[in-house]
Amino acid sequence: MQRDDNPGAPGGRLEYFCYISRGKVDQLYEQVDPEAEYEVTELRSTTTSTSGKVDTDWGVPQVITLFKAGGSYGRTGVIQREAKVKVSYLRKLERVMLALAAGSPIPDLAELQRAQATASGSGYFHFSGTFRVVSRVTPQTDSFVTVAADLGRGRRLLLDCSLRNFSEGPLPDGSFDINSANMRFFEEEIWLRMTTVFLLLDASSERVVGTPLFLKLALPAHDTMTAL
Repeated sequence: MQRDDNPGAPGGRLEYFCYISRGKVDQLYEQVDPEAEYEVTELRSTTTSTSGKVDTDWGVPQVITLFKAGGSYGRTGVIQREAKVKVSYLRKLERVMLALAAGSPIPDLAELQRAQATASGSGYFHFSGTFRVVSRVTPQTDSFVTVAADLGRGRRLLLDCSLRNFSEGPLPDGSFDINSANMRFFEEEIWLRMTTVFLLLDASSERVVGTPLFLKLALPAHDTMTAL
Protein backbone atom coordinates (compact mmCIF):
# COMPACT_ATOMS: atom_id res chain seq x y z
CA MET A 1 0.00 0.00 0.00
CA GLN A 2 1.17 3.48 -0.80
CA ARG A 3 -0.34 6.72 0.34
CA ASP A 4 -1.71 8.82 -2.51
CA ASP A 5 -0.01 12.23 -2.47
CA ASN A 6 -2.22 13.76 -5.16
CA PRO A 7 -5.78 12.40 -4.98
CA GLY A 8 -7.26 15.30 -6.90
CA ALA A 9 -5.20 14.73 -10.04
CA PRO A 10 -7.65 14.04 -12.89
CA GLY A 11 -5.19 12.32 -15.21
CA GLY A 12 -6.64 8.99 -16.28
CA ARG A 13 -8.98 8.60 -13.34
CA LEU A 14 -12.68 8.17 -12.75
CA GLU A 15 -13.70 9.72 -9.43
CA TYR A 16 -16.96 9.75 -7.49
CA PHE A 17 -18.26 9.64 -3.92
CA CYS A 18 -18.97 5.97 -3.29
CA TYR A 19 -19.97 6.48 0.36
CA ILE A 20 -21.68 9.32 2.22
CA SER A 21 -22.72 8.93 5.86
CA ARG A 22 -26.25 10.26 5.57
CA GLY A 23 -26.89 10.27 9.33
CA LYS A 24 -23.78 12.32 10.10
CA VAL A 25 -24.46 14.69 7.21
CA ASP A 26 -28.01 15.27 8.46
CA GLN A 27 -26.77 15.99 11.99
CA LEU A 28 -24.07 18.39 10.82
CA TYR A 29 -26.31 20.04 8.24
CA GLU A 30 -28.71 21.08 11.01
CA GLN A 31 -25.83 23.06 12.51
CA VAL A 32 -24.94 24.90 9.29
CA ASP A 33 -25.86 28.56 9.49
CA PRO A 34 -28.40 29.26 6.70
CA GLU A 35 -27.33 32.90 6.77
CA ALA A 36 -23.83 31.84 5.67
CA GLU A 37 -25.01 31.19 2.09
CA TYR A 38 -23.61 34.54 0.98
CA GLU A 39 -20.22 33.75 2.52
CA VAL A 40 -20.12 30.41 0.71
CA THR A 41 -21.00 32.05 -2.59
CA GLU A 42 -18.35 34.69 -2.06
CA LEU A 43 -15.71 32.06 -1.28
CA ARG A 44 -16.68 30.11 -4.39
CA SER A 45 -16.28 33.13 -6.61
CA THR A 46 -12.88 34.15 -5.27
CA THR A 47 -11.21 30.76 -4.72
CA THR A 48 -10.65 28.55 -7.72
CA SER A 49 -7.79 26.10 -7.23
CA THR A 50 -5.28 24.50 -4.87
CA SER A 51 -1.78 23.16 -5.14
CA GLY A 52 -3.11 19.59 -5.17
CA LYS A 53 -1.02 18.58 -2.17
CA VAL A 54 -2.64 16.60 0.63
CA ASP A 55 0.10 16.94 3.24
CA THR A 56 -1.47 20.17 4.50
CA ASP A 57 -4.61 21.14 6.34
CA TRP A 58 -7.73 21.45 4.21
CA GLY A 59 -9.40 24.84 4.03
CA VAL A 60 -12.25 26.02 1.82
CA PRO A 61 -10.16 25.94 -1.43
CA GLN A 62 -9.36 22.23 -1.01
CA VAL A 63 -13.02 21.44 -0.33
CA ILE A 64 -14.12 23.29 -3.46
CA THR A 65 -11.59 21.31 -5.50
CA LEU A 66 -12.81 18.05 -3.94
CA PHE A 67 -16.31 18.64 -5.30
CA LYS A 68 -15.23 20.05 -8.68
CA ALA A 69 -13.63 16.81 -9.88
CA GLY A 70 -15.78 13.69 -9.68
CA GLY A 71 -18.54 15.45 -7.79
CA SER A 72 -21.23 12.77 -7.97
CA TYR A 73 -22.66 10.35 -5.40
CA GLY A 74 -22.40 7.10 -7.31
CA ARG A 75 -20.74 6.20 -10.56
CA THR A 76 -21.86 8.20 -13.58
CA GLY A 77 -23.12 6.36 -16.63
CA VAL A 78 -25.10 3.74 -14.67
CA ILE A 79 -28.73 3.72 -13.58
CA GLN A 80 -28.87 5.17 -10.06
CA ARG A 81 -31.40 4.18 -7.41
CA GLU A 82 -32.56 7.12 -5.27
CA ALA A 83 -31.04 9.52 -7.78
CA LYS A 84 -32.75 12.64 -6.36
CA VAL A 85 -31.91 11.65 -2.79
CA LYS A 86 -28.26 11.19 -3.73
CA VAL A 87 -28.09 14.64 -5.32
CA SER A 88 -29.60 16.11 -2.16
CA TYR A 89 -27.04 14.42 0.09
CA LEU A 90 -24.17 15.43 -2.13
CA ARG A 91 -25.25 19.08 -1.84
CA LYS A 92 -25.67 18.73 1.92
CA LEU A 93 -22.22 17.15 2.21
CA GLU A 94 -20.67 20.02 0.27
CA ARG A 95 -22.26 22.62 2.55
CA VAL A 96 -21.19 20.68 5.64
CA MET A 97 -17.62 20.33 4.39
CA LEU A 98 -17.41 24.04 3.54
CA ALA A 99 -18.69 24.92 7.01
CA LEU A 100 -16.20 22.56 8.70
CA ALA A 101 -13.26 23.89 6.69
CA ALA A 102 -14.27 27.52 7.21
CA GLY A 103 -14.58 27.00 10.96
CA SER A 104 -11.21 25.30 11.34
CA PRO A 105 -9.01 23.78 8.61
CA ILE A 106 -9.29 19.98 8.54
CA PRO A 107 -5.89 18.48 9.41
CA ASP A 108 -4.11 15.78 7.46
CA LEU A 109 -4.01 12.50 9.39
CA ALA A 110 -0.22 12.79 9.23
CA GLU A 111 -0.61 15.74 11.60
CA LEU A 112 -2.58 13.72 14.17
CA GLN A 113 -0.01 14.16 16.92
CA ARG A 114 0.13 17.93 16.42
CA ALA A 115 -3.66 18.24 16.34
CA GLN A 116 -4.05 16.19 19.51
CA ALA A 117 -1.36 18.21 21.27
CA THR A 118 -3.08 21.49 20.47
CA ALA A 119 -6.59 20.06 21.11
CA SER A 120 -7.86 22.26 18.30
CA GLY A 121 -10.19 21.63 15.38
CA SER A 122 -13.42 19.71 14.92
CA GLY A 123 -12.08 16.19 15.47
CA TYR A 124 -12.21 15.47 11.72
CA PHE A 125 -9.14 14.50 9.68
CA HIS A 126 -8.51 13.91 5.99
CA PHE A 127 -6.57 11.05 4.41
CA SER A 128 -5.94 9.71 0.91
CA GLY A 129 -4.58 6.24 0.22
CA THR A 130 -5.55 2.69 -0.71
CA PHE A 131 -8.14 0.77 1.31
CA ARG A 132 -9.48 -2.75 1.49
CA VAL A 133 -12.22 -4.47 3.46
CA VAL A 134 -10.98 -6.25 6.60
CA SER A 135 -14.24 -7.54 8.08
CA ARG A 136 -16.78 -10.12 6.98
CA VAL A 137 -19.66 -8.60 5.01
CA THR A 138 -23.24 -9.56 5.86
CA PRO A 139 -25.22 -8.52 2.76
CA GLN A 140 -27.90 -6.52 4.61
CA THR A 141 -28.05 -2.73 4.58
CA ASP A 142 -28.30 -2.57 8.38
CA SER A 143 -24.86 -4.22 8.63
CA PHE A 144 -21.44 -2.63 8.92
CA VAL A 145 -18.10 -3.20 7.26
CA THR A 146 -14.62 -2.03 8.23
CA VAL A 147 -12.19 -0.71 5.62
CA ALA A 148 -8.51 -0.27 6.40
CA ALA A 149 -5.47 1.56 5.08
CA ASP A 150 -1.84 0.94 5.99
CA LEU A 151 -0.27 3.97 7.69
CA GLY A 152 3.20 2.43 7.92
CA ARG A 153 5.27 1.19 10.87
CA GLY A 154 2.64 -1.39 11.73
CA ARG A 155 -0.17 1.13 12.16
CA ARG A 156 -3.52 0.99 10.37
CA LEU A 157 -6.42 3.34 9.78
CA LEU A 158 -9.74 1.55 10.43
CA LEU A 159 -13.00 3.12 9.29
CA ASP A 160 -16.37 1.58 10.17
CA CYS A 161 -18.97 2.02 7.42
CA SER A 162 -22.69 1.29 7.21
CA LEU A 163 -23.50 -0.70 4.09
CA ARG A 164 -26.66 1.36 3.53
CA ASN A 165 -24.52 4.42 2.71
CA PHE A 166 -22.60 2.93 -0.23
CA SER A 167 -23.79 4.30 -3.53
CA GLU A 168 -24.44 1.17 -5.58
CA GLY A 169 -25.22 -1.84 -3.35
CA PRO A 170 -28.34 -1.07 -1.24
CA LEU A 171 -31.61 -2.55 -2.53
CA PRO A 172 -35.19 -1.51 -1.64
CA ASP A 173 -35.83 -4.76 0.27
CA GLY A 174 -33.03 -4.04 2.75
CA SER A 175 -30.50 -6.40 1.21
CA PHE A 176 -27.11 -5.40 -0.14
CA ASP A 177 -26.20 -6.50 -3.65
CA ILE A 178 -22.84 -8.30 -3.81
CA ASN A 179 -22.21 -8.62 -7.54
CA SER A 180 -19.45 -8.82 -10.12
CA ALA A 181 -18.87 -5.04 -9.91
CA ASN A 182 -18.13 -4.96 -6.17
CA MET A 183 -17.41 -8.55 -5.14
CA ARG A 184 -13.62 -8.36 -5.21
CA PHE A 185 -13.60 -5.37 -2.88
CA PHE A 186 -16.18 -6.61 -0.39
CA GLU A 187 -14.57 -10.05 -0.27
CA GLU A 188 -11.29 -8.50 0.96
CA GLU A 189 -9.35 -9.23 -2.23
CA ILE A 190 -8.41 -5.86 -3.70
CA TRP A 191 -7.22 -2.42 -2.58
CA LEU A 192 -8.95 0.67 -3.95
CA ARG A 193 -7.72 4.25 -3.85
CA MET A 194 -9.92 6.61 -1.86
CA THR A 195 -9.99 10.00 -0.18
CA THR A 196 -11.86 10.44 3.09
CA VAL A 197 -12.71 12.88 5.84
CA PHE A 198 -13.45 11.02 9.07
CA LEU A 199 -14.25 11.67 12.71
CA LEU A 200 -11.49 10.37 14.97
CA LEU A 201 -12.73 7.89 17.59
CA ASP A 202 -9.50 6.38 18.95
CA ALA A 203 -5.77 6.41 18.28
CA SER A 204 -2.91 4.22 19.51
CA SER A 205 0.50 3.16 18.23
CA GLU A 206 -1.12 0.23 16.37
CA ARG A 207 -4.28 1.77 14.95
CA VAL A 208 -6.36 4.84 14.26
CA VAL A 209 -10.13 4.26 14.42
CA GLY A 210 -12.68 6.56 12.87
CA THR A 211 -16.08 6.89 11.27
CA PRO A 212 -16.06 8.41 7.76
CA LEU A 213 -18.11 11.35 6.63
CA PHE A 214 -17.48 10.18 3.07
CA LEU A 215 -15.30 7.97 0.88
CA LYS A 216 -14.41 9.29 -2.56
CA LEU A 217 -13.21 6.59 -4.92
CA ALA A 218 -10.59 7.09 -7.64
CA LEU A 219 -10.41 4.40 -10.33
CA PRO A 220 -8.21 4.08 -13.42
CA ALA A 221 -10.05 5.41 -16.44
CA HIS A 222 -9.95 2.00 -18.12
CA ASP A 223 -11.83 0.36 -15.21
CA THR A 224 -15.32 0.03 -16.68
CA MET A 225 -16.56 -2.50 -14.11
CA THR A 226 -15.89 -1.57 -10.46
CA ALA A 227 -18.82 0.17 -8.79
CA LEU A 228 -19.28 0.62 -5.06
